[in-house]
Amino acid sequence: MNTALYFNELIPYDNKPQPVYKKGENWYLRFREDKASSIVMRFAEEEYSFYKNENGEWELKLPFDTAINYVQIIIDGVEVLMSLLPVTYGYSRACNYVELPTDGDYFSLRNVPHGRVSREYFYSSITNEWESCIVYTPYGYDEDPDRIYPVLYLQHGHGENETSWTYSGKVNLIMDNLISEKKAEPFVIVMNNGMVQKKIVDEKGNERHIVDHLLLEPMLIKDVIPFIETRYRAGRSKEKRGMAGLSMGSIQTCMTVCDHMDMFSEAGIFSGFLRDWISSGELDMSGHEESSNVHLKVMDDADKFNSSFSTFFRAIGDKDPFMEQFIGDNMICEEKGISCVSKVYKGTHDWNVWRECFKDFAQMIFKRR
Repeated sequence: MNTALYFNELIPYDNKPQPVYKKGENWYLRFREDKASSIVMRFAEEEYSFYKNENGEWELKLPFDTAINYVQIIIDGVEVLMSLLPVTYGYSRACNYVELPTDGDYFSLRNVPHGRVSREYFYSSITNEWESCIVYTPYGYDEDPDRIYPVLYLQHGHGENETSWTYSGKVNLIMDNLISEKKAEPFVIVMNNGMVQKKIVDEKGNERHIVDHLLLEPMLIKDVIPFIETRYRAGRSKEKRGMAGLSMGSIQTCMTVCDHMDMFSEAGIFSGFLRDWISSGELDMSGHEESSNVHLKVMDDADKFNSSFSTFFRAIGDKDPFMEQFIGDNMICEEKGISCVSKVYKGTHDWNVWRECFKDFAQMIFKRR
């Protein structure tokens, strides 16, 4: 493959150019691929064909104007990973996305003090495997060795992994910008792979790994929290510990904080669900029975539940295909007398909404602690 592009008029992303430019009111994706006979972009399950312009470049008017947009580029019928576009992890594999400038891009790389993003490895007693997590520590963490920071355990959605909140969500940059403007309290963020895999052996003795979304909760409680809160000056009490997640991660969050109300004081449910609809569904790779949602029994005592959380935040995009489930969860909260902050953003089930969710949630939690 001999892919090239012209760098005039290109839009920078994290200080690197990407082959995107604006003409009039429209955004275009443009590059050279002299040996290709056809190029297609797949976005939101629809395919859009590139055309060759007068300069021999492949060009496409983009069907979106939002900040982050997952795309697949298909050259002569073969899906490729383009080095010219940002790369993240989604759909259970590495994938490209297009990032467009937007008004008030609170997730951009700015001239402010920056925290640190690190990868940690720990041995899990639940999977009997080495696992990894991503840890964000805010600027100033190393300067005050006596300070114990709050910690947020932050989860991604189905088909993603522990890198998604930094690669796609830009959560570290959002935090840097919020802290620099004194809009959020500094806190540590721990991001785990919620697609926890367990090893199984079939009747022929063959080993394979399958994903079990229900394993995150015991792994977090038994392995991750003890590891992190011994290694880092973070958490160590209910008042300084929170959890949040998006989509599948919201289910994992709700189940964990409800089952362990003595451990968490902040909860964020993004594009989110109180009920576990994954078990026994098409995304369930482990063959669980339909969930009885026993974790929601704690909501029967509304006074205890409401006093247990400083923040119980629920949000979704106005065009999210799961809006019906969100409305159903609203009814549960109303019937049981559960207090929560509920927000509806403009957008669908994607990172444009989840970045907004985190930005607002981060400004609410761990106040005056």
